[in-house]
Amino acid sequence: LITRTLRYTSYLSCTKSATMVAIMPSFLLPLQLVLIIALNDVSAFMCPSKCFASTALHAKKQKKKPTAKSGGGFGSKTAATASITPVSADKHALEAQWDLFASITNLELVPPGDVDDEDYKHFLITDVFVRVGSSDVNSDDGNDKPGTGWYRTGKAVTAGETDIQAALTLQKGLIFWTAVHMWPQLAAKGKAAVNQLQLGYMPASMYMAAETDTALDEEEAGEVQMWRRAAVQGVLSMKDIGFRPDFNPSGFTYKRREKAAMKKKKSAMDEIAEAS
Repeated sequence: LITRTLRYTSYLSCTKSATMVAIMPSFLLPLQLVLIIALNDVSAFMCPSKCFASTALHAKKQKKKPTAKSGGGFGSKTAATASITPVSADKHALEAQWDLFASITNLELVPPGDVDDEDYKHFLITDVFVRVGSSDVNSDDGNDKPGTGWYRTGKAVTAGETDIQAALTLQKGLIFWTAVHMWPQLAAKGKAAVNQLQLGYMPASMYMAAETDTALDEEEAGEVQMWRRAAVQGVLSMKDIGFRPDFNPSGFTYKRREKAAMKKKKSAMDEIAEAS
């Protein structure tokens, strides 16, 4: 009996013990308990581990291997282009942008030389203006009745391939800060008018504002173009943009680099006069 039973174990070792018992003759039923124990022991020895892979007690979910994320490697982008931070609106920023204006333009209104020259450096200057716009927050077309007229504030410059609108966008906060400190008429509107300040511009001119000036008259104001926010991704370097006020704002007297440049120009003119 035991020999006959063991012949079945190689075939039934991976099946349930109850199945084996079910197909046995009825006269062997008293031996169920003994055979169940024996078959379980034999199955544990003879049945490979994969026999239990499908059972609920032994099945394990395979962990998915982490897939490599796109990116990395030669010629791929691993990070988004870093965002460009606008120029700060304070005295230190004004000093820095004034320095940049002087170094880019060398106190010239247009780039000297010819475009085909090897040492030609392109830049573009615009006159900038500030006014307090309408208190109507729903109006943004520039045709509403403003709170003040346009006040000439200074000049902005852009060099290389940087668009002038991008240069104004990055320096807008500084230009507003400077204008409020230059013109009491703008400051008199109070903090409530800060969000109503508007920026305008026109092609550069030789004229520079004086502290005694008033707002532009209606004819001049008609030539001012309203600034519109522009994308700044094309800005190759923050050193390509600059700004200088037409006169020192209240409490501001920084003009170091510009004075040095003027001395160099004067010395060169003296040398020419002496040579002639």
